[in-house]
Parts: sequence; structure tokens; C-alpha cells
Amino acid sequence: MKRLIIPACVTVLGILSALFFAYRFPAVEGLGTKVRLPVYHGALTWATLIAFGFLLLLALWYLLSHKEAAWRWTSALRWSTVLMWTIGTVLGFAAAYNTWDFSASQTPILKIMSEDPRLVIQVVIMCLGLIMLVLPLVLESRRLRAAFDIVFVIGSWLLLVWAMRAGDALHPDSPVMSSDEIFIKVVFFLIVAGHAITFVGLTSLLALAPIGGEKLFSQTE
Repeated sequence: MKRLIIPACVTVLGILSALFFAYRFPAVEGLGTKVRLPVYHGALTWATLIAFGFLLLLALWYLLSHKEAAWRWTSALRWSTVLMWTIGTVLGFAAAYNTWDFSASQTPILKIMSEDPRLVIQVVIMCLGLIMLVLPLVLESRRLRAAFDIVFVIGSWLLLVWAMRAGDALHPDSPVMSSDEIFIKVVFFLIVAGHAITFVGLTSLLALAPIGGEKLFSQTE
């Protein structure tokens, strides 16, 4: 169990770092300090999409090598990415509810949010990710599951590209990318870095934990 101490500490460090820099994000005109929640959510989305890329690479590594280590880390990163994306989806709806202006509409808030392509695609990707986690119940082959990891990542990226280009999006422009202030961008990417550290710690924790090595990730070839 001693080998889990460092990954656990790294996970906590990442979480606290992301929260600290989100708290230090400056207020903006219009939203004030309410901007911190959508910025935190956006940074988590960025970090998770990067983690998706590493999941694709690890799945390819396993398909090409069939090494046990490759499968262990692929499985661990699959769980951590789906977990973090699920958290990000919940935060996305919370951020929309907290910052979007619904005062001029008589339509129920959830119905309005359900019409935004980006929020809808977040839910779709979350559901696909959760399906990936229960695949071992019906599919034992590691090769097929690694192949599904690759399809999941590429499909998620394509869905997000479509959502960002879709018309009638209610999602506002990013307060970070639309800003000319370097400090705002620096703080944002520090939040992304905090989330990235969380990914490293959490994935390592899952890969090294006995339950991960002996039970959760022990499906057949």
C-alpha cells in the first residue's frame, strides 16, 4: 500500500491546485466572480480531451504489444477519463444554470439547456464513456475493448467539433480565449495543469491499486 501514497498525494495536489487557481481567476465584466465556475469547467474539459489523446495512444500500445502493463494503464486511464468527464458534464450544466440569462424566457431552464449542442454532446460522450466501463460485462476480449477505446476517443473528438460548429448554440464564447489579457490565459492554463496533475495521480492510483491490478482489469485476452 505504500506505493499508493505518492499517487494519492499527487491526486490531492492536482485537485487543490486547480481549485486554488480557479479561485484566483479574476472577475470579468458582466459575470463578475461567477465566471470562475465555467472557467474551471472549461479547463477540466481541456485536460480531459488531452487525456483522451493519451487513452488513444495507450490503447494503440496495447493492440501493438499485448503487454500487461499497457492494458493496466489503458484501463486505469479509461476509468479516470470517464470519471472526470462525468464530473465536467455536471459542472457544465451547473455553470450554465449559474451564468446564463434565462430571465427573458418562459421555457423551462432544462429544456433551454438541452437545446445547446455543446451541452448535449457532453451528455452523449458521458453516456458513451459509461458504456465503455460496463463493456467487460458483455465483452471479455481485451483487443476489442482497446479498439473501442480508440473509436470512443475519435468519435468524441468528432462530436465536439460538430457541436462547436453547430448553429443556434446558446453556449457563450470563452471568456479566456476572447480576452486580450495574458494574465487570464496564464491562470486558465494553470487550472488545466492542475487538472492534468490530477489525471496523473488518479490514473496512477488506479493502475497500481491491488483492486485495479487483480480484479478490475483482469479480463481475458
